[in-house]
Amino acid sequence: MINKMLICVFCLFTLSSFSQKTKSHIIKLLPNKDAPVESVDFYVSEVIDNRIYKDNIGIAQKGVFNKKVLSKFNNTFEDEILNYMNSVFPIDASKQPIVLRINQLLISENTGAFKETGKATISLDVLNKINNDYYLLGSFSAYREKNSADVTGKHDDRIREILVDCMLQYQDDEKANSNNNPRLVSLKSSQKPVILESQINKGFFNTFHELYNNNSFMDPSIKFKENNQSDKLFLEDRNHKRALYYAYYDGEAVFLNASSYSGEKYFVRTEVIDRFLLFNDAFVYQDEAIGMSMAFGVLGILASNKKSHVLLDLYTGQFHLLKENKIKVLLRNYQNLYETYKDNRNDTSNMKRILETLFNNENKVNLRDKLRSL
Repeated sequence: MINKMLICVFCLFTLSSFSQKTKSHIIKLLPNKDAPVESVDFYVSEVIDNRIYKDNIGIAQKGVFNKKVLSKFNNTFEDEILNYMNSVFPIDASKQPIVLRINQLLISENTGAFKETGKATISLDVLNKINNDYYLLGSFSAYREKNSADVTGKHDDRIREILVDCMLQYQDDEKANSNNNPRLVSLKSSQKPVILESQINKGFFNTFHELYNNNSFMDPSIKFKENNQSDKLFLEDRNHKRALYYAYYDGEAVFLNASSYSGEKYFVRTEVIDRFLLFNDAFVYQDEAIGMSMAFGVLGILASNKKSHVLLDLYTGQFHLLKENKIKVLLRNYQNLYETYKDNRNDTSNMKRILETLFNNENKVNLRDKLRSL
């Protein structure tokens, strides 16, 4: 019995020591082993990091225990991608310089009984810079998945592949390359979200930045199914541009693309409350723990059926999860509101009325700080 206890203690100590020493997984896109692609009429002159969460590019699994750790590039995000793109599509003064605005780039690993699966996904915009203005030439996405005994060492290959995929899509996209009137997009933000200062423009928003600036556009190719769920919009083609558009305004409410926080393939209805958009959905939160990166949610690995109220801060683009125990603390001086909440926990309209009451009764600045810290 004592021997068994000693073995267990030793195993736990070994696991704990290993976990403490495990560092981030570093990914290098250079040196590039592939030959340059000469049969294109462009080169990349600039990379813009438009991701909301910039501290990592997803999850890798390290060591014999497959410990989940955050992954990062060897250099800055922009430099790593720009240097690689210039190695694949060499700078040539006779070709068109383009700018890449990367909205999402994530990797992950999933360990099964007999294999590991490595995944990578990306969505980006191709822009044309004229003087200090940027014009949208097209939006593209790519995905790679590969099974093997050990996928950690091949994340760099998958990232290279999805980057090249998007560039070849751009090259082959006749609509993007023959567009004589590309849409002007703003990379600058006003001091306050325009969406809160004026009537929201109907249509789609490519990224949070466009939502912030109330810079929408119409896409007649997107069709939504008829359904009985007033809080969700489902695409007729579930894969059609689902990862490219951040939000949609139908003239009554803003719908957020669930693929940005859970990997699901629909748009969820939100309610405006103060400086936030409120919605209720299954949500994978990045800051739960190191292994609970947004990468898991976006790639559909840890999507949960448990719903929560979530706030999107329209000033920062950050999500704030209203956990059950935190809501109880928030409403501890409002027992009647807490009872109202318990009667219909997942109803967005109910939660909106509760928050409106709080904003009418408390200092707004202090309440915002509370909501962001929940």
